[in-house]
Amino acid sequence: MLIYDDRAFGAQECKLDLRRLFPTVDERRDFHNRFENFLKSDPSNRIVFALKGELLAYSSEVFVSDRIDNRPPLLLLLGNPASHSVAEGVCFAYEKEGQEHRFWRLLYETGVLTFLDLPPISSDLKENIETRRNSLLELNYRSPFRIGIAVFYSLPSPASDKVWQGVSGIKKLLGANAFQKIFLQEEARISPVASRFIGSRGGIITFQKDAYESVRSQDTPAYDQQLARQGKLVLNYRKGQHILLAGAPPTREAYWFSSKKTMQKYKILLTKHCIPND
Repeated sequence: MLIYDDRAFGAQECKLDLRRLFPTVDERRDFHNRFENFLKSDPSNRIVFALKGELLAYSSEVFVSDRIDNRPPLLLLLGNPASHSVAEGVCFAYEKEGQEHRFWRLLYETGVLTFLDLPPISSDLKENIETRRNSLLELNYRSPFRIGIAVFYSLPSPASDKVWQGVSGIKKLLGANAFQKIFLQEEARISPVASRFIGSRGGIITFQKDAYESVRSQDTPAYDQQLARQGKLVLNYRKGQHILLAGAPPTREAYWFSSKKTMQKYKILLTKHCIPND
């Protein structure tokens, strides 16, 4: 149903078989009608999406380098990509009016990730995009961790449209039944990415409910936004006892003091957890 390049870095090309996702002609007709409105919601949608009959081709994003160093791996798992960021070639390319995205500032101010070739605040967006993409590939940054960034839902959507933004916009586009099918497809897509990158010891920080639910064990606490805001949503990842899973507040709250406090707390916990005792 969902075809993708599981070894991609940066742009990840995907294809979705609409006949399998929507078994009936009526379901597919309704989707096509919604898709036309969805396309109009962001100019970048026409760059990243191509509908070819009953095959939906689109570009997504993954920034998980196959290079390694001595730092423990930390996967930052997000909800879904923004259409304009996919078109630009790096996650969180910019916010409204070309402003630096709050996500990068959150990582910088909490000591999780600092790009060496960029000042803390820069206005040259094109240079920022190229530098961040290359730095994530080449592991050229200051961090206690080897950073990977991935999305749980591969389908992009507008960042700020009231109807179609974020994961909720994807659910509206697909409908509840198809969305549940996609959840299972994406779960199967992201699991090997996480396993290859992290190995037997490392950490995952999720920034969205479904991303968290996809990687937690069934016998561990369900997602709770208040616990995430308090920095108390921490448990073992289901694939291994030496992999720590932490649920963070959504990226839209990155300016909040609670988000910074949570990330600082998780950084300390993950550093202690990921570095084995001698």
